Order: sequence, then C-alpha cells, then structure tokens
Amino acid sequence: MKLVFNTFLFCCVCTLLRAQQPLNIEKDIDSINAVLQKKVSDSIKARAHFALASYWLLKDTARAWAHISSGYVLSKKYPYLRACYYSVLGAWYYSDEPEKSEAAYLKADQLLSGYPNREAYKNRSEALYRYAVLQQRKDDDEAFIGIVLNQSVPLAVKSGDSAILGSQYLGVGVGFMNIEQYKKAEDYINRAIAVLRNIHADPSRLIAAYNRAGENYFYLEEFDQIKRVSDTLKVLLSPYPESELYAGYYLLTGLYLHHKKAYKEAIENFDKGIKAAGGANKVYVIQEMLFAKIKSLIACHQYRDALKLLNSFLRDEEVMGFAGSRLEIFQGLYQSYLGLGQEKQAFQWLLKYADLNDSLYKSKTIENQSKLDVQFQTAEKEKQIDRLKAEKKEASLTAKTQRLNNWVLGIATVLLFFVAAFFIFYYRNTKKLAVQKEINYRQQLKEVQQQQELKITQAMLEGEERERQRVARDLHDGLGGMLAGVKINLSRQSEMEDQHLNDVIHQLDQSVSELRRIARNMMPESLLKIGLEAALRDLCESLSGNSTQIEFQAYNLDGNLPAATQATIYRIVQEILSNAVRHAAARKVILQCSQNGPVFYITAEDDGRGFDVAALKEAKGIGFINIRNRVDYLKGNMDIHSVPNEGTTINIELHVA
Repeated sequence: MKLVFNTFLFCCVCTLLRAQQPLNIEKDIDSINAVLQKKVSDSIKARAHFALASYWLLKDTARAWAHISSGYVLSKKYPYLRACYYSVLGAWYYSDEPEKSEAAYLKADQLLSGYPNREAYKNRSEALYRYAVLQQRKDDDEAFIGIVLNQSVPLAVKSGDSAILGSQYLGVGVGFMNIEQYKKAEDYINRAIAVLRNIHADPSRLIAAYNRAGENYFYLEEFDQIKRVSDTLKVLLSPYPESELYAGYYLLTGLYLHHKKAYKEAIENFDKGIKAAGGANKVYVIQEMLFAKIKSLIACHQYRDALKLLNSFLRDEEVMGFAGSRLEIFQGLYQSYLGLGQEKQAFQWLLKYADLNDSLYKSKTIENQSKLDVQFQTAEKEKQIDRLKAEKKEASLTAKTQRLNNWVLGIATVLLFFVAAFFIFYYRNTKKLAVQKEINYRQQLKEVQQQQELKITQAMLEGEERERQRVARDLHDGLGGMLAGVKINLSRQSEMEDQHLNDVIHQLDQSVSELRRIARNMMPESLLKIGLEAALRDLCESLSGNSTQIEFQAYNLDGNLPAATQATIYRIVQEILSNAVRHAAARKVILQCSQNGPVFYITAEDDGRGFDVAALKEAKGIGFINIRNRVDYLKGNMDIHSVPNEGTTINIELHVA
C-alpha cells in the first residue's frame, strides 16, 4: 500500500495548501461581505474583494473572478495592493494555466520586495510557497523543498506569522514523504505540530498536520505512533462532528486496526471515512480509503467485494495513470482471483504485476548486481593475498616494508607530539594575553566612567550656580522693587491719607511674603528642623491653591538620611511640582514618596497639558536637566510618560544608601 499513498499524497496536499480554510470560515466570510456594504476606503474594499476571491476559488469560479476584477479596479491607486493582486491572480491560474500562475507569483514577490514590513513578508512567503508547489506538480520535490526552506520559510519567520510557518513546515514534511525520506519528513511534521500547538492555531491546520504525521508513521511501520496520533485527532475533532476532516482520522484508525488484524473493524472505519470525505480533496481521499479497504477485504477473504473495487479502478484513467497504482491493482487482482480459486486469471495478473514490478525496481536489480560485483572483486583480492603469502621472498619484503612504516609512523608521532605541545603553549599564552587585555579594557572603562561622573558633578555645580543667579534676580527684581516702592510711599507719609497708609501696609505684607517664599526655595526650614517628609508635605501645601490641588502620600520614609541626600530629593520634587503647576497648568497632582531599604521611589501624576517626551532632548529649559542631574547624582533612574493634553506621569528610583 505504500506506493499508493505516495501516488495520491501529492495531489491531496497541493489542494490543501492552496486553500487552508478554518472550520469557522463562514463567519469570517459574512464579516468580510459586511465590510463591502459600509462606507470605507477603496483600499479596504480592495482587500475585502481579494479575500473573498480566495474563498470562492474552489467553490464558484465566476464569483471568484468577479471579486478579483473588482479588487483590481479599486487597487489602481495603491501600489502595494496591486502587488497583492498578482498573488490572487496566481491562485486563479493555479489549476488550469500553471505557467501563468508561476509568472503571477514571481511578479507578486518582485513587487512586494520593496515593502519591508510584516504583512509584505507574509504575502511574499505565501506567493513563493505556492510557486514552489507548482514545481512539485512537475514531480520536482527537491526544487519544492529547496524553495520553501531557502526562500519561503525565512520570510514567514520575518513576518511573525507562526500559522503560516507551521503550514510550510508541514509542506516540507510532505515533500520528504514524496521522495521516501520518512525520517526527515517526521522531523518537519513534528516541527509543524509544535508551532501550531504553541500558537493555538485554527484546528483545521493542526488536524491536517496530525493526519500527515499518521501517514508518515505508516510508512515507518510505527503502528503504536499511529494509534497515538489517531487518539489525538479524535479529541481535536470532537467539537466538529460534521467536519470532512474526520476522513483522515478514520483512515489512520483503519490502518492501525488492519495491522492488528481486526479487518472487519478496519473496513467499517474506511467506510466511515468515505462518507466523511468532502471538499476539494474528496476524490483523492476516497481513493485512498478504497485502496486501504481492498487490502482489508482481501485479508478477511471477501474477494468478490475486493474485485468490484479493483475493476472500478481499472476503468479509471487517472488512477491507472500512476505506475504505483497499477502495481497495487495488479497485485490485488492476483490475490483476489487466487482466493476465489480462479488460478488462470490469477496467473495472468501475476505476470502483469511481475512485468511492471521489474520495470519499477530495475534500479534495485542494478544495485544488487553492483553488490555481486563487489563480492567478486573481494574474492579476487583474497586469492591474490593467498598467492602473496605463498611467495616467501615477497612476504619478507612486506615485513621489511612494515618495519619501515613503523619507524616512519613513530617519527611522525613524535613530531605530532611536539606540534601539539607547541599549539597548547601558544593557546595558553594567547589566553593569558586575552585575559590581560580584558583587565586593561575594564580599567579603561572604569576610567571613562569616572570621567563621566566628574562631568555630571560639574553639571550639577553649574546648575547650582544658575540657581543662585535666579535667586539673585528674584531678590532684585521682586523684593527689591517692592521695598523701593515702600520707601517712596513712606517718604510721602506726611502727605498721605489713611487709605494710602493701608496701601503701604499691604505692600509691606507682600514684600514679607515674597521674602519668605524666596527663603523657602533656597532652603526650607521644615527640612532642616523636622525632616524630609514634613518638608515635602509643607511644599505641597504651599503650592496648592484654588486652581491646583496637590495630594501627598508618603510611605516608610527614613528620617535619618544624610542632609545632602534629603536636599537633593527635595529639589527634585520641588522642580517636578513647579513644572506641573506653572507650566502644565495641572488641576490635580498626586505625589507619592516611598522607601524600601536603600531605594527611594518618587511618583508624580498630573492632569495637565502634557508634552512630547521625545522633544525633551531639544528643550532649552533647565528644569528637566536639573532633575536629570540630581537623579544621576544619586545613581537613579527616571521614566517619563506624557501625551499632549493627557497629562504626565514621572517615575523616579533613587539609591540613597
């Protein structure tokens, strides 16, 4: 039966690979049809038409061509979709005009190569795979395997579509089955199953892979594995009792039962498989079932039933077109007539079987002849050795030659020892040099890191200097101006009325408030007196107002942190809140500060204007620069998430040990 399965395996797989449709395809088609009824762009409609064309190719060619034509018109303005059109066109020509199909697939691959994205990789992979299948139709399985492994599979990997990758591994496995390299086939089929199970692929893909695995185990004569595969298929198919894919399950189960000599049960399963068969592969699947059934019928002596099936195959030109099929039919006719006691007819079919078998296995005969020739040559050499042994002089010469060879071998061994010792010494010396280079490299890296830290420290000092300049400007422009106004008003006190005196007092109050604010910015009293947590809480309260509400949350803060560390943390929080209130115009700010051992965490969220985080590198303001410098000073990390008009979130992690 082995030859028969190989005969039809190619046809079944080619059709399967053309249209691997999931079990719930009708729902998807309804959704795609609904897209065409909506007001969407031409590109979306073109994609929908191409998808529907692929669906209808094996069902209604007229409807398929209508969708291809509509997609072609809608894709004129889109070069990428025009490339996809050629892939669909290749599927249209696939069955009847393979040369046009090949040209269309190669055109699709050429046009799609200019688009380095996952969807293009996926479409190119599928186009090249179908082009490879066309080579397989020419009985060139080696070309098919080479194209798939070298071109199609790498593109499937780049596309990230594991479902396509699994199907292509399955195709490679079938290709190796066709050339009877069943161990290699087992490897790729198992790869396909692993990929498809890992991604929870559509059950139809996984079921197809298990069907091929079972057939391959039949060729390997591993019948326990067939039983394992059929049990797995039964579980996978249980949610789909009406599926045509049950045919593969019944075939494998029947083969296993035939091996166990449960012929009647095997025949029952083959009949169930014939009833379940459907879709584009129906004819070939039924033929597989019938050939398997014939074997079981003959095994259980139902020769007349076997003859009916065999005679129907004799009238089928397509079946008789395969030499392997003819060989199985001739053998079945011989066995059936012999079982019925009709020796004359049996002998006639035996002769036909022998003639065909001789032509098919001529290469095996040549191989056997080669083996006989080798045996003959070996015998001649043994005779020559016997003659040489009989000649004493030649035997003595041979002994001397052997001794000489031993000396040469000994010298060569000594030289080899010295060469090996030299290479070992050279290797160890090179390894020591490599270790020393590694030490030097690490030292250089450490020096570079120290220089970088010095640059960061210098930047921080410059930032502090700018802060002092800002304070000076505040004192001069703010408080200085106010106090000057007070001085002028007081000098004219004798001329003032009561209302003017109240204005002077109000100005003095403002001056005092401004002075306190500047002093707080320079070094808050609460930080010096009662610690970091209180200082941060006081800062939040001072910045809160009618337009901005700041909520402060503190967890496990260590009050014994060094003063410099506390001041640095305070400045970071102060800058964050200042940006949220003054620049982001936030209405709500949530500040969280927590500590876990040597790590201090700061999280600030606001509902302000937000900004483009990528633009921070080009910003001229020093606010975020100061924050970054202080974070780097404490060997920390800062992460900023912000979207314009959607607020800002800042997460900071500091090392305070």
